Amino acid sequence: MLKGNLSTRPFYNDRAVTVAIAALALVVLVATLLNGYELYRLTAERRAYRERIVADRAEAERIRAEAQALQQSLDRATLARLAASAAEANSLIDRRSFSWTTLLGHLERTLPADVRLTAISPRLDSNTFRVSMAVEARQLEDIDDFVIAMRDTGEFYDVAPTEQRRNDDGSYQAVVVASYLSRPTVQASAGGSR
Repeated sequence: MLKGNLSTRPFYNDRAVTVAIAALALVVLVATLLNGYELYRLTAERRAYRERIVADRAEAERIRAEAQALQQSLDRATLARLAASAAEANSLIDRRSFSWTTLLGHLERTLPADVRLTAISPRLDSNTFRVSMAVEARQLEDIDDFVIAMRDTGEFYDVAPTEQRRNDDGSYQAVVVASYLSRPTVQASAGGSR
């Protein structure tokens, strides 16, 4: 077995090979340092997230305990009375915002000449104003014209005569019920329409 190198120079350019190997070693060293730094940074970030998770869980548990203590300390009867009072106050506010002037203006525009309005009664039914009107007319068709005219305004819906009867003098009486799209009026500080 031959152990010696018979060539005078195995590489023709020893410096280039040495520089290339050194450059490659430097790239590997820089990549290793960058990976080490990134590993250290990610480990620190992971530690911070774990601490935050533990703190958030402790805060959530504290809030749950406070909520449970508050629920146990609530007086259900007082809460029910308070809810009923709030509903009553809202109903009063809705009634106060009802504008008779606007309603009567709509009715004046829709009331035919041969129909007479004898009574009117608005009431609030589950956030909807229901208007009941007693009317008299010479002919039944006039009442029908009034109902159609109310529907056409766009301010009334579900308009229907609920009771109709003929009087001794040949005229007709009817009760017309409609849902009214009441819009709250802005009342002046000195007072407004009621």
